[in-house]
Amino acid sequence: MATPGMFLVPIAGPTLEPIALAPQPGGQAMGRHEQCEIKLPADAEKVSRFHARFFGDDAGQWSVADLNSRWGTFVNGMKIEPGAPSPLRDGDLIRIAPWTFNFSTVAKRRGVATSDDERNTTVSSVAIAENPELKDDLLKLLLEATTSIHEAASEQQLAECVMSAAVRGTGLQNAIVLRPIDTAGKVEVVASKLSPSAQGGITFSRSLLRAAEAGNVAEISQESGGDVSQSIVSMKINAALCVPIMLGATPAQYLYLDSRGAMPTSLRRHASAFGVALGRIASLALSNLKRIDFEKRQAALDSDLRAAAVAQKWIMPKRLSKFEAFTCLGESRPGQYVGGDFFDVIPLGDGKVAVALGDVTGKGVAASVLMTAAQGFLHSAMLAHGDPARAATSLNLFISPRRDESKFVTLWLGVFDLAKKSLTYVDAGHSYAALAAPDGTITQLNAGRGMPIGVDEAQVYVAETSPLPLAGRVMIVSDGIIEQHGLVDRDGQLGTEQFELAGVIRSLTHTAQGGDELAELFAAVIQHAGSEHLADDATAVLVRW
Repeated sequence: MATPGMFLVPIAGPTLEPIALAPQPGGQAMGRHEQCEIKLPADAEKVSRFHARFFGDDAGQWSVADLNSRWGTFVNGMKIEPGAPSPLRDGDLIRIAPWTFNFSTVAKRRGVATSDDERNTTVSSVAIAENPELKDDLLKLLLEATTSIHEAASEQQLAECVMSAAVRGTGLQNAIVLRPIDTAGKVEVVASKLSPSAQGGITFSRSLLRAAEAGNVAEISQESGGDVSQSIVSMKINAALCVPIMLGATPAQYLYLDSRGAMPTSLRRHASAFGVALGRIASLALSNLKRIDFEKRQAALDSDLRAAAVAQKWIMPKRLSKFEAFTCLGESRPGQYVGGDFFDVIPLGDGKVAVALGDVTGKGVAASVLMTAAQGFLHSAMLAHGDPARAATSLNLFISPRRDESKFVTLWLGVFDLAKKSLTYVDAGHSYAALAAPDGTITQLNAGRGMPIGVDEAQVYVAETSPLPLAGRVMIVSDGIIEQHGLVDRDGQLGTEQFELAGVIRSLTHTAQGGDELAELFAAVIQHAGSEHLADDATAVLVRW
């Protein structure tokens, strides 16, 4: 089954091809830095080096997180909070200055082409500061329209209210609400209110739409002076008005008005001023609808994820557990509310304890489901026979035929045996474990030769054995700690320097025996990242004896 992808289609800003998004472990970073999966031009001054990160899962759920960028990331005109993922939906407008992108299921939408009349049409831009005062009748109409516009419960209702007021206030018979879908001038019709004689094929003046892109009402009329294109004259249009409906700094829609299909009609006196006021009111109403929709989405997502996070914690061991001579600390911090990391501490009796740490590719709900299945299977297998190699091989046979092709599990699974003074472990593509002896010697426990769980159904895992000192500590971590990028400048931009296993060893070495090694480790990672919002699921287990 193909994984669901999305596109960022530019509708405003410098020329840029649509950007394909695909679900990837850790998401896709966007910015000017070479290491970004989505690299924007280096001369884009208002784009941070690591600006935002897009996350998608196999179920088609998408979100975006701002990476503490200087100028911010905006969704439907609202600036999102740095670090926390914000849910996305088809049709959302994402502004990363100087671009505004349409978040779309397709790279190119079938829309209505605009008439290329930019060379022979003069468009008047109505400056807000020059608006004359509205007369009593227009002011009364505007007040009536304001009430109905702010009572609109959907974008369709809003468009209907705006068009009705616009026709009455400008004297033009035809009103269409358009949505831009690319930078080539294509638009799609949201709603229309046409006179009977204007039914049929409809084209729109590109020059008029271009003039309104800056946020001002644009006007074509013989009274305003200048040339009117032949294509407009042939449709018996001698006046047209385009009112931008804004979300933040971006026109999200255009209210397009003209007199096509009717006797030549002039704009009412002060029609442009009425359009300016109506556009402001419509912009506020659209922003409010988008804000309410976004808050509902965010609340629903937060509620579901919090419930999932609580359920996920139920199957995790307690942070601190003691079994005979062993003290075990374990902590997992998901990159999103739920994660793909897991750890487990399994007492086997007779002075033995099993410890596991696994990492499912990606994060979010899809990864958490696979994580839950893997942890439950592994726990049951270790209680049954206590053999890490056999348990890893069985887990691989269980996971391989069920996993999505983009998902697999890295795993470190070991049995600590004080009676035999040995550690028997399997390293299935994980490699992030270290043993600290009392004399300060550090030994990396990554001698495993197995592939990650789920990659090769025929894989048979072989355990490695390492001697245990009479006392010591073993730290196992996930790649969310190892691969966390650090800050390199005062702008708060992420650099290329990762925390690495060396950072784990430094933290382990500097924490005294009997201290809280995990608290010290996470504090060091957070200091390295410059934020409590880490880029990926981060998990660590400490075994002390």
